[in-house]
Amino acid sequence: MHAFQSASGLLPLNPYEPTEFEAHSQGEVAEGQLSLDDLLAELHAENVTRHEYTLPAPGRRMLHRVLTALLEVQAGRRAASQLDDWLSPVLQRRFRATPRRADTRYVLRNIHVCRPADDAVEVCGTAHLPHRAYALVARFEHDGNRWRCTLFTVLGRRP
Repeated sequence: MHAFQSASGLLPLNPYEPTEFEAHSQGEVAEGQLSLDDLLAELHAENVTRHEYTLPAPGRRMLHRVLTALLEVQAGRRAASQLDDWLSPVLQRRFRATPRRADTRYVLRNIHVCRPADDAVEVCGTAHLPHRAYALVARFEHDGNRWRCTLFTVLGRRP
């Protein structure tokens, strides 16, 4: 036995309209039970106090430019010495030790910025090649004088 089917193969839906309530239902709340309003108020209060930073972070445009330059260094299209002010000593040594080859050209499409601490900024983004996309991550830390990149990785890239 077959149910009714239209030419597209989809079954018709029964009409449904939710009933309207005059006011929000004030059901009984058990002792110790949290209401969603209380939880949201707590989260909002935490977010307000959490985002008070004393150090100004680099802007999104500046981070985008620095990450694009780091991709160019990694691909061999730019000298690592051009970014010495932005790189930690560990990253400077790593980039200088890597042989330069100008065979790839990444295009950084988008970035997402997170501020886990007053003196740290973490960035993730998507770097594109003509037929493939790669994720990248970076961490910038303030060393007392300036922001420096302490971690930079293109995920999934073959050396």
